Amino acid sequence: MPLDQPDVGAWLDLARADLAMADLALADVHATPAMFGLVCFHAQQAAEKVLKAAVILHGAPVPRSHSLVLLTDVVARGNHVSEDILVAAAALNEYGVGPRYPGVRPPSSRAEALAARSAANVVIAWAMQWLDSAVPEH
Repeated sequence: MPLDQPDVGAWLDLARADLAMADLALADVHATPAMFGLVCFHAQQAAEKVLKAAVILHGAPVPRSHSLVLLTDVVARGNHVSEDILVAAAALNEYGVGPRYPGVRPPSSRAEALAARSAANVVIAWAMQWLDSAVPEH
């Protein structure tokens, strides 16, 4: 399935939107711990959506899971995944649901939000390399 297929493109568009939302909140000088939690959530969501785009391009069914570690494994298809990718994916996993609901996890700080955004960059860069290599050049 080429990269311009609607499913892959739609997943990537939503990932870009999640990153934009995270960046808007990070840029807000009046951001609150709740907003920082949502930065973490949007960072996790962006990474999840890019990984799901890679799964689709791979031709596999998209797992009904928010686990970035699982999705990374599906994309890698049994190949070695470096420790930094797995650590970043695992760090983001806790933000898939918790920040959206009161009392599920402690409030987030700007430092935590920045770390989540950085972890998303690591996972997304890895997945995008895989996406780029899976698309034949014209």
